[in-house]
Amino acid sequence: MSNNLTADERRREKELEEARKAGLAPAALDEDGREINPHIPQYMTSAPWYLNKDKPTLQHQRNWLGKDKDDFRWYDKGAKVFQATKWRKGACEK
Repeated sequence: MSNNLTADERRREKELEEARKAGLAPAALDEDGREINPHIPQYMTSAPWYLNKDKPTLQHQRNWLGKDKDDFRWYDKGAKVFQATKWRKGACEK
């Protein structure tokens, strides 16, 4: 919602938002053509001021680095590297 709207325009925007939430009007589309869930709050769909986005979008919420989760793993968790088969003197602190 913009700040420079008349009362009639604000009322029409509010009615459209309520119709979208009720499923009577089609959902809003973002820049990529994806539907924006009408139940997502406005503060999440509006991008920060420094991104210069005037339309509602969820692009700023997505992972913009594009890295997979496997790239952050620098070792294989749970893999057994060495399994001792014999008892060695001094191996246990007890």
